[in-house]
Amino acid sequence: MDDGHAAGLPRLERAEELQTTVSRFLVPLRVTAPDSQDFRAVVESAGTTRLSAGRVRCTPHSVLRESRSMSSTDPDLFKVTLHRRGSGWASQGGRQHPVRTGDLLALDTTRPYTLALPEPCDVVVVGLPRWLLGPHARTPARRSGEPVPTDAGMGALCAALLTGLGDHVDTLGAPHSEYLLDAVTGLLISALAEVPAERVETQSAAVVDRIVAYTLANLADPDLCAASVAARHGISVRWLHQLFKGRERPFTAWVRYERLKRIRRELSDPAFAHRTIAAVAAHWGVLDPTHLARALRDEFGCTAAEMRRRGAGSRRVRRLS
Repeated sequence: MDDGHAAGLPRLERAEELQTTVSRFLVPLRVTAPDSQDFRAVVESAGTTRLSAGRVRCTPHSVLRESRSMSSTDPDLFKVTLHRRGSGWASQGGRQHPVRTGDLLALDTTRPYTLALPEPCDVVVVGLPRWLLGPHARTPARRSGEPVPTDAGMGALCAALLTGLGDHVDTLGAPHSEYLLDAVTGLLISALAEVPAERVETQSAAVVDRIVAYTLANLADPDLCAASVAARHGISVRWLHQLFKGRERPFTAWVRYERLKRIRRELSDPAFAHRTIAAVAAHWGVLDPTHLARALRDEFGCTAAEMRRRGAGSRRVRRLS
């Protein structure tokens, strides 16, 4: 294992040490290694209340999530790995898949799995809470344990972001890391949704995944609506609404919520204090701000003006500290 570029980080010399380290920032895991080889690992990790990440450079080993180590107090996470170096295989739900250098992999930590890495590896690891993904959690759950190539499309963009995160893990705790969280979740969903229809459980599920990815990428378009999205995907508006029936929010309400969530984020961010409330709303496709204050209050418990005041207050606190 070449860890010369990891100077300054402590070197782990036993599999049990790696087990303790990764279990601390993810979920309880068991790590094993061949007895015939010297074990060495270097780990850099960081985390917030919503996102944890790390980079693991290690000699051959296996990581197991076992039923006997699971408990109701474990965080409900998807473990996302980008394999920058080293090949192996992943097994979950009775299915085994090869994992190659460059692959992206999502593993559902609420179910047992094995990730075997018989070669020296360099892996970026991210823990994403299931609740954070909301209805989009169906996408990584359906693809759990199945590697995604990252040589093109959204997979390549997701790999580029995770590579940068692995190179600068310490940025995770920096101000405004929520934007990084949004980028990771959005790109991951999009990358996993870029799957041929025959490789997912149903055609309808594949269509919904593509609609979700397209809509999130075009929220700023004021003309985005059920009719435009349906036309873009070659389906009727009626069928679009039918596809979203039974989800947490109907399509139109979901689009509204996603826009309001981004408006709230920018109103609470002092970096956008120079923009009027109307300008922030327009940036996310809301051209008529007449009912914006009520909509934000109904959804998040405070108005646009209150969000802006809170953002200004947090900026003053940072200046004084």
